[in-house]
Amino acid sequence: MHLRRLIGLSGVLSYLALPAGLLAQVAGGVELYGALDNSDPVTRTLGGVSLSMGTPYVGIRGSGGLGISSLSPQASGLNQGSSDVVWATNADLVLGPVNAGLGEGFMPYSFAGLGLESSAQPTGFTDAIRTWSYGGGLQLSLGRLLSVNGEARWRHLAAPATVADSQFVRGIEYRVGIGFHFGGRSRPEVYSRRTSSAPPSAPRPSRTPPSKTPRTTWPVSTTSASGAARRVVPTAEQYIGVPYRYGGTSPRTGFDCSGFVQYVYGIQGVDLPRTSRQMAGSGIGVEPSTRSLVVGDLMLFAQGGRISHVAIYAGNGRFIHSSSSGSGVRYDDLGTRRGRWFADHLVAARRVTGDGRILANAFAGGSAIAFDHLDPPDSAPPPSR
Repeated sequence: MHLRRLIGLSGVLSYLALPAGLLAQVAGGVELYGALDNSDPVTRTLGGVSLSMGTPYVGIRGSGGLGISSLSPQASGLNQGSSDVVWATNADLVLGPVNAGLGEGFMPYSFAGLGLESSAQPTGFTDAIRTWSYGGGLQLSLGRLLSVNGEARWRHLAAPATVADSQFVRGIEYRVGIGFHFGGRSRPEVYSRRTSSAPPSAPRPSRTPPSKTPRTTWPVSTTSASGAARRVVPTAEQYIGVPYRYGGTSPRTGFDCSGFVQYVYGIQGVDLPRTSRQMAGSGIGVEPSTRSLVVGDLMLFAQGGRISHVAIYAGNGRFIHSSSSGSGVRYDDLGTRRGRWFADHLVAARRVTGDGRILANAFAGGSAIAFDHLDPPDSAPPPSR
């Protein structure tokens, strides 16, 4: 009965954590873990598996493990015998970038949930103690698919009512594991005039939909790319006010920085790479200053030692982009207080051009950068009111 209630609670948490508007960002992972709870006089050692599912910052996780429990020689009140087989299950709500694949290095997260575990010396395998718990951990990303996790969990008795509950021992459970991640990578969506569910703030483009435009993959050696660069700013203006969304690639649901740039260039028939870091490895480089930039050039900004934001230069020190700190698609100016943050973080610029040198750059093959992570939100100061 308790186990069925726990499974039902997991379903409720899943419904709360995954509203329909975020399903495109759903990701998950499977983790193999080992756990140790060394709370005198009981020592528990377990091994198990967990499954997590959710959006970049909130998700649910279910886990279960088997192991052994042993008593110290000084234990009293419990029968001292050989090690007993024990088990534990948990259903947790997880807060943090565990399912996002954001950036590199250590990423903290926290969790809270309900669980069942066997008593220290169970008289029957189905003896269960109901618990609630909370804790936190660190995830170290080892690439797009692999991570190493470490966490600590504090358990508390949820509802003392059985003989088995008298053998509950409060303590800290330490867990380490290796995770395998999947999902959370959606392909760019094509805008459709037939869509009736678009929010009022999302304007409709006046040009031919991308699916009807001859495609040009960047790098290119034709003059169509340089023409697209001149036309892209008027196209981009049509989407001012569309909200920012991490991983977003559509005016119906929102854009992140590179999703916006890729989308508006796509309307002009030019296929750009997905992320700002990939865009930094394509095309030809120009000096990242207003003296050298022309309308349509890509401006690339760095945070934390790596390129993580991209905008389209619009001339006279202005640029258009989808900014998390600016709440969506907007113009910014390098000469303003907010713009100075972007000026200080501008590290590179690339040009979509018909110059024949770009074709040689493509054959060189050294500029190609594989997809690793989606662009994180920018940290610029908010716009002045």
